[in-house]
Amino acid sequence: MFSQHVLIVEDSLVYRRLLSRMLTQWGYTVYEAENGVAALEILENQPVSLVISDWDMPEMDGLTLCREVRSRQFGHYVYLILLTAREEPGDLTVGFDAGADDFLNKPVEQSELRARLHAGARVLSLEATLATRNARLSEALRQIEQDLEVAARIQQSVLPAHQLRYRDYFADWIFLPSAWVSGDIFNVFPLDNHLGFYCVDVSGHGVGAAMMSLAVARQFLHGRAVERFLFADDSDVASPAEVVRILNGRFCSEEVEIMSYFTMIYGVIDLTTGEGKLCQAGHPTPFIVNPGGEVRTVGEGGAPVGLMPDLSWSDVSFSLAPGERLCLFSDGITECENPDNEQFGQARLQRRLQDDATLALERLLPQFAQHLIRWRSGKCREQQAMADDVSLLVIERTGVNDEH
Repeated sequence: MFSQHVLIVEDSLVYRRLLSRMLTQWGYTVYEAENGVAALEILENQPVSLVISDWDMPEMDGLTLCREVRSRQFGHYVYLILLTAREEPGDLTVGFDAGADDFLNKPVEQSELRARLHAGARVLSLEATLATRNARLSEALRQIEQDLEVAARIQQSVLPAHQLRYRDYFADWIFLPSAWVSGDIFNVFPLDNHLGFYCVDVSGHGVGAAMMSLAVARQFLHGRAVERFLFADDSDVASPAEVVRILNGRFCSEEVEIMSYFTMIYGVIDLTTGEGKLCQAGHPTPFIVNPGGEVRTVGEGGAPVGLMPDLSWSDVSFSLAPGERLCLFSDGITECENPDNEQFGQARLQRRLQDDATLALERLLPQFAQHLIRWRSGKCREQQAMADDVSLLVIERTGVNDEH
């Protein structure tokens, strides 16, 4: 054990040998040095964690030795006891400030020396225990970070591909999670002769919100391929409001032990006519931007999903003409605060997308993401993390001859 190895630093050969003989009889492994310079060399090469040093010595005194020990890394804590004949209270203060742990008055009494050594051994034992636990915590943290990296990749795999085209429709998005994983999730998918889309924002942050968002995404997958509740009995697409009602019933079920709720937009667009319907459930109101930069909102509010059973929602109809863009976003954008605690707001979002209405989406969205990051960070040199998850999904009806 480190606490059994003691270094005696004393310029008096007689006194050094006297202490050495005493400690050897008590079972310690003893090293000797005549000054601080020689002591540092021993500390660099031997497993010493307890030092008894004289205060006044040539070349390097005890105070300087204490300061040097505290400024270096030996892989373990070094407990320092200073020997001194000084009796002024201010001297003890100076010694503690230099890094000493304890003091012994000269001449040393055996019983007091032994008690001080035992006290030092207890401190070193506690330090070694703490170091072991810290190492375990560091390893656990490393494992958690690895698991979160995997979870983030899994969540990213559920998102749609960038720059998706479905016949005359083009979709792209930005996604800036506030942590490793996010409570935001969205998708665009073909639904017979329609284009289905949803945006979800689960309350809270982190792993719990991310798992909830994946549970919602799984429901949409089942609704398309297994249970097919995204379709009506006549094989037409189901009303978005009815789909939201079904999801609410499932996430409010007593059998589901999930204490959370989420806002969402779910909608469908007829791929031929551009006519669409959507249901807004507590999510920020989406809007449509036309090629001339004009904006119109689409939505009627509605309660979030998963709060109370037996709620109802309504559909809102809209039409997407060639060149128009349907923009769906989370409140992580509008509530994004700069260093002056000013929110980005929906007006800035709309204005930004209006001003760049003729810019291709694959250029516009990365530029907007950088603009939002700069807004968040302000004049700070380091990029500031988002306080909330950020997502923006844009669906554009391009027209037959329009190319991206």
